[in-house]
Amino acid sequence: MTLLVVATYPVVDGPVLEGVVTIEPDGGIAIGGTRVPSSQGTSAMLGAAAQVAAHLGTPAPHALVAGDIGRGDGTRHVYEHLVEVAARIRPSVIAFHYMQPVMALMRRAVEQLAESVPDTLLVADAGGMYAAKAAGLANRFELMTPDVGEVGFLADPAVTHPAYVSHYLFGNEGFDPVVLAGRAHETGGAARVLLIKGVRDHIARDGVIEAEVDDPCVPELEAIGGTGDTVTGLASAFLAAGFPTVDAARCACLANREAGRAMGATPALHARDLVAALPGVLRDNLCRWGGACVV
Repeated sequence: MTLLVVATYPVVDGPVLEGVVTIEPDGGIAIGGTRVPSSQGTSAMLGAAAQVAAHLGTPAPHALVAGDIGRGDGTRHVYEHLVEVAARIRPSVIAFHYMQPVMALMRRAVEQLAESVPDTLLVADAGGMYAAKAAGLANRFELMTPDVGEVGFLADPAVTHPAYVSHYLFGNEGFDPVVLAGRAHETGGAARVLLIKGVRDHIARDGVIEAEVDDPCVPELEAIGGTGDTVTGLASAFLAAGFPTVDAARCACLANREAGRAMGATPALHARDLVAALPGVLRDNLCRWGGACVV
């Protein structure tokens, strides 16, 4: 029941880091004992996942990351190690996160993983999601976590990047998550479950909305970079712990929102503040939300 997160961090020539994820006393993230250079997206996801594992008593997430500032070098390095790492640790879930959306690399990785770890569930967000959809592999994934603009991209079989459907970016002009989730499923552009992040979060299974979460409403989270990544980290960790996928997504939405409320979210705060609030939120609420009662 291990989560493997595959990602990059924005540092030139940053080395490949692989190992167990830990949270440092100051809130920083370390992988295999080596501190990850500051990266709000990757660090936020890893931190949220680590808090779930600590609360539930499941194995800490494992990570495979490398430095990449958009040239694709770190992304290639990560893919070079992926199959070996997955075969060694046998994760129950692999989550693809911030990576350059190189379709050929994603296609080869998914095929190799299907042979080496056939029972592993695949999750994707950000560049990992873009690559999976553009390569025609979205329906090989168990969970994707798009925002309101990205679900328009998943629903359009003719485009290979969210920039081409920018009219969906802010959730207006034709944005209807019910319609778009169904269309993405019908055209093969969606994972089995979609967690559509927005003012109201929508969770769809096989193209049908099964849950909506809009409380508590903490609009200040929109101004804090990385708080969408914490949702993905939470959902991935719940899934790795054995939660049914829709339940994992719903609990992730609830925990992220409640942590934003608990920390008194303002634009001056950071995703690490949300991660720091998660232990109390999970302790006080997860049993009621998801039946995962820790004694």
